Amino acid sequence: MCQPSKTHTPDEYVISITHHNKQQPGYPSPSLHSSQEATSNRAHGWTKKPSRQTTTDDARATWLTNLIKEADQCTNELHPVLKEFQHLIESNQRIYMLFQSMWGQAQEQAPNLNRSHEVQDSQQMLQVLNYIITHAPPYNDNDNLTGCPMVGLFQYAMPTISGYAVFIDPEVNAMLKKVLDVWGQFLSSSESVSVLDTSSSGWFSDGAMRKLVTTANVGGTSYAFDELYIGDRNAPYYGFPSWDAFFTRLFRENIRPVDSPDDDTVIANACESQPFAIARNVKARDNFWIKGQTYSLVDMLGAGFPDAFVGGTIYQGYLDTFSYHRWHAPVSGKVVKTYMLDGTYFSTPRAIDRDTVGVNKGGEIDYQVYISAMATRAVVFIQSEDPDIGLVGFLGVGMVEVSTCEITVKEGEYVQKGDQIGLFHYGGSSHCVIFQRGVNVTGFPEVGRRENVPVRGKLAIVKR
Repeated sequence: MCQPSKTHTPDEYVISITHHNKQQPGYPSPSLHSSQEATSNRAHGWTKKPSRQTTTDDARATWLTNLIKEADQCTNELHPVLKEFQHLIESNQRIYMLFQSMWGQAQEQAPNLNRSHEVQDSQQMLQVLNYIITHAPPYNDNDNLTGCPMVGLFQYAMPTISGYAVFIDPEVNAMLKKVLDVWGQFLSSSESVSVLDTSSSGWFSDGAMRKLVTTANVGGTSYAFDELYIGDRNAPYYGFPSWDAFFTRLFRENIRPVDSPDDDTVIANACESQPFAIARNVKARDNFWIKGQTYSLVDMLGAGFPDAFVGGTIYQGYLDTFSYHRWHAPVSGKVVKTYMLDGTYFSTPRAIDRDTVGVNKGGEIDYQVYISAMATRAVVFIQSEDPDIGLVGFLGVGMVEVSTCEITVKEGEYVQKGDQIGLFHYGGSSHCVIFQRGVNVTGFPEVGRRENVPVRGKLAIVKR
């Protein structure tokens, strides 16, 4: 049997499951237009600890071999949601053909050393997914293989021609959402705390704590984990009742003060994140899926978005697994509109972007502009009382499988700069802050910075 171990924990910590999306590792990164700059985002997966000398492909081969072995040893019947997925694949000849073709093409796409380790067909895929959705992701000290098993599972399938067709298909994405909702419910339950311990694969192990603390100690501070975050080191699982409660942990009071709270010209950073890109004079519609990625407001915000953003400025930042995952208001003002946009989960433009040929040193990808238009998104518009700022848009981009977007403010509500407006659940994420045309916003952090910019710290300045 492969049921997750039962633990004596507080009552189940359940949140409202809303929407999800993805990110995908290990593919070439296109350059950006001169109006945009990019840092590399990190690849993610779920694996047993590889040696320090092991290459990325070696590590993934080891991880996938172990994962498939554990899934094969699992005697559990397929979860009802995966039986439904199986029925969709086997009863629809178009989807069946695409899945079978995708796994065949994935064999060709993978390096020679990985081909014997790849998933062979849809039935094996379902068995592995059956294991994944009943387990919380363990910690791993390889940054490229931390926390998100489905991305690693689909790594060489996603960029194939058939994989592109599979993961952009509306019926497949609707089914994937159901699967991810089930896993999200598990990660919000008391059963998911099994990895919140000090074992080598636990999130309170020395290695994990070192990364969590290093990531949060921006600007040269040296706080311990329980000095940074609200938690009880003497309680079981540090007092977190679920994996999601740990993932959405709160900073302690005064760890992230609001920069210049009474100065409207100072824009607060909405998410604790690395700067990814800055774009100016953005268009209503543009080709966001090809080399030289450009932002496309219609595709990011949906039809009927405010025309004032055309010709404006976009800042995008990236949140990794070890970061703080709550969103905060970049300006003070009235929340005038909030809504969710459904999207794809594992879609990558690699299969259709023939100009994408270069791989950066870390093997990471820079498709965050693409997912700003294709992933599940949360949109919040705040009307600043300062006429030099006007309307500001926040776009939360759910990425890396079960990264769920939850908006926590309502239309008509007034927020102070730095107030919480929402959060991501379960996975790495991305976000955009959008300024309308004519706003002279400058002083953004340097794109290429590897350290996070503190949430609620200074993001930029509006010059009058």
